[in-house]
Amino acid sequence: MRVLQVAGSDSSSVKDVSELIESDPALTTRILQLVHRADLGVSGEVTTIDRAILLLGFDAVRYAVLAVSVFATFSPHSQTSNGPTTSTFSRAEFWKHCIAVGCASELLAIELKNNWGKSAGVEPAEAFVAGLLHDIGKMALDAALPKSFARVVDAADMIRGNIGDVERNVIGIDHNIVGKRLAEKWQLPVSLRDAIWLHGQLPAALPPSVRNDRLVNLVTLGDLIVREQHLGYSGNYTFPIPRAMLLDSLGLLPAQLENVNAKLVDQVETRARSLGLASQEAQELYRDALQQANKELSRVTDQLASKNRKLSIRAKYFEALAHFQNELRPDAPPGVVMHAIGQTAATVLESPVVAVFSMPPGAVFAEVALVDRTGHLIQTHLVEMVSPDEVAIDARPPERPIPGDGPVLAVNAEMEWLIQAFSPRLAGTGRYWICLEADGGCIGGVMWGGDPGEAQRLSTQIVELNALACGWSLALRTCQIRDEARALSEQLSDANRRLQSAQSEIVRTKMLTTVAEMAAGAAHEMNNPLAVISGRSQLLAATLSDPKQRSSAQLIFEKSQALSNIITEMMHFAKPLAPQSTVTSISGLFDAALEQAKGHTQIADRQIEVRVGDVPDAGVDGQQMGSALAEIVINAIQATDPQTGRITLAASFDGFSQQLVLTVSDNGCGMEEHVLRHACDPFFSAKQAGRRPGMGLAKALRWIESSGGSMRLESQPNAGTRAILLLPAATQVNESGASKLKRAT
Repeated sequence: MRVLQVAGSDSSSVKDVSELIESDPALTTRILQLVHRADLGVSGEVTTIDRAILLLGFDAVRYAVLAVSVFATFSPHSQTSNGPTTSTFSRAEFWKHCIAVGCASELLAIELKNNWGKSAGVEPAEAFVAGLLHDIGKMALDAALPKSFARVVDAADMIRGNIGDVERNVIGIDHNIVGKRLAEKWQLPVSLRDAIWLHGQLPAALPPSVRNDRLVNLVTLGDLIVREQHLGYSGNYTFPIPRAMLLDSLGLLPAQLENVNAKLVDQVETRARSLGLASQEAQELYRDALQQANKELSRVTDQLASKNRKLSIRAKYFEALAHFQNELRPDAPPGVVMHAIGQTAATVLESPVVAVFSMPPGAVFAEVALVDRTGHLIQTHLVEMVSPDEVAIDARPPERPIPGDGPVLAVNAEMEWLIQAFSPRLAGTGRYWICLEADGGCIGGVMWGGDPGEAQRLSTQIVELNALACGWSLALRTCQIRDEARALSEQLSDANRRLQSAQSEIVRTKMLTTVAEMAAGAAHEMNNPLAVISGRSQLLAATLSDPKQRSSAQLIFEKSQALSNIITEMMHFAKPLAPQSTVTSISGLFDAALEQAKGHTQIADRQIEVRVGDVPDAGVDGQQMGSALAEIVINAIQATDPQTGRITLAASFDGFSQQLVLTVSDNGCGMEEHVLRHACDPFFSAKQAGRRPGMGLAKALRWIESSGGSMRLESQPNAGTRAILLLPAATQVNESGASKLKRAT
């Protein structure tokens, strides 16, 4: 942070910055490596930091320091306070994605600068760091809530949706908000914070207060093209914003985007090597040294604390209260308040280390700060209210003590989930706590370790302890309410994002309603004339003796029947039968769909594979759902080659949403972006004259949604298509893990 501050000051000189960087051997090495990148065109050897800064410029140095520091903090080999986990989230693949987005953003910024010059408003170095840090909230969630985030990753991979939606469902907050708060804590520039917070939104939906909307849109486009090229892992499988819209907002041409794509892979390798992001041994040694230093500091502070016990109890409490009030500022966040509480608690309780926890009403985790008697913040924890076997049996919020029990209480077994994360750092064999109360409940507490009889030792200080605890409670609840207000503001921003998605769905629903009404009206008006045409053509065919004329009359009758079938199909779409939901076997649905599909089209030599895992039955209308699946299979058959075509039907279960995930995949011709966006529109078809009436997928979607399900299509030209159906389950999942495989041709 000191390097960022000095390099960003107008009054700083090259010497000021170089002295800071030279004090850190790791940063010195990285900056010298960076200046020798081939694409900078530096000739000769650069061996001094002064020379490197002159060649690179202050901005490039600032962003290089930031990139290296963040990568070292969340390296693939770093361990959290919760210990190693078995998460399927790969930090190495995630960083590959982040570095790629950083490089893509940098390349886009160069193209933007070529078009607009200084008025582009985005420097390439700034764009690289914004892209590198755009998903830093995911790393924070993995570090702070590893168990919950592991479930998020598994669920996002299963349903192939947006990981942000799963984060909000499972954890209650997404990585964009977490990244925003982390950027605020690190005091990063506002433009970087906005890019971390708002990337992925439509250009028109960005708030007017955004400092640099071009940087936000540029990172969104960089993330889009990196995910399209499958570089690294992001957990997001959706592409809601068209590339053309982002290009228009930035003033870039499609040819420039192709130029970026051509350079991207080489740029990723170059930047990773120049920043030294492939090696973390030095950082690991540095962390070990810090841990040893903390242990030694704890031993020294214990010796100092023992001397302070000679002070008078009454003077000690007055001094502690005055110090507590002086440490707080009006807008202090919970972490600062907990630190101040810990400082005063360690003094008055004469304990080497105290733990202060904050747990606002309704929260499912506690924020914990370990503070020693000197006021040093040793460590912070975020403890989830979940027992080790993942079942919250004994995990529950601390209960408000019964009046008359006194402020000093023994920690009971129901609080084991909270104290187990930091108990070894506390002194003595017993564990004690003081409840901090507000609004008739427990909002936090102070915990410490001591020998048996701790309550008796402090019995002469009950009045002072109660008074001090009231001050602690007031300060803690005030900052919690302020934090809740800020969270509400962020929720309003999220509600605005979801409102945009809902508006698109409303437009689609209105369109379907209009089409249905139009189809019903047209069918009603055409039925009577069509009946006359059909009847008269039959009579005419029966009375004519000339074979050619009789054949023409018969053709009129056949075409009228075909038109009648189309009208009947329109009526079924306009006024579908109400679904009769029953317990329906997934295997039965697949079998019925394949049987119907065979009756409407020729399968030829296509290979059809059906995979049904150990999944529960679905709670849907079996007939309608079978017909919906049949329409999807018919489209897959028509899109694949008769001899080499391969179609796969698979089923799995998402235990978090209690939904069945059915997929129909093919290796056919795929769809262009325009066709994919309109594939489920009534009467739309990309085929030439003589095609089906374009109602198949529209009817399928209507049947699926009427049973409480949803459908999403994924497709690329010449790469096949995948239809993903989410259906409500009728029973709980069987967790035996067994699976079955059935092949049909």
